[in-house]
Amino acid sequence: MTDLDQIKALDSGVADGINAGNASAVASQYTDDASILPPGAGRMDGKDAIQGYWQAGIDAGLSNVSIVATTVDVMGDNSVTVGTLSGKMGDADLAGKYVVIGKKTSDGWKIHRDIWNFDG
Repeated sequence: MTDLDQIKALDSGVADGINAGNASAVASQYTDDASILPPGAGRMDGKDAIQGYWQAGIDAGLSNVSIVATTVDVMGDNSVTVGTLSGKMGDADLAGKYVVIGKKTSDGWKIHRDIWNFDG
């Protein structure tokens, strides 16, 4: 699998984990020292905090998540992905955009920094 394929697979890994209700699978897509910057909340650092965040979202009804990269730039062992996201939170439809900074690790590409927000 090429670097580009591995980087794009991170999106499906996150979406598939959320849709399966498996926050541990979502957290496995991140580096050990990753950070997320979710909308309306403070920065969260490390896999445990990230797993807890996604578990809370799953418990609150986050589902039907789709994450689609529109651009991926690779610069050595780092990447920047910009894309769109959609899903449901209970009965509410979600749509938004994201920027992910990826990092090549000994275990392949992982998400290192993740920020997103919602439209409207």
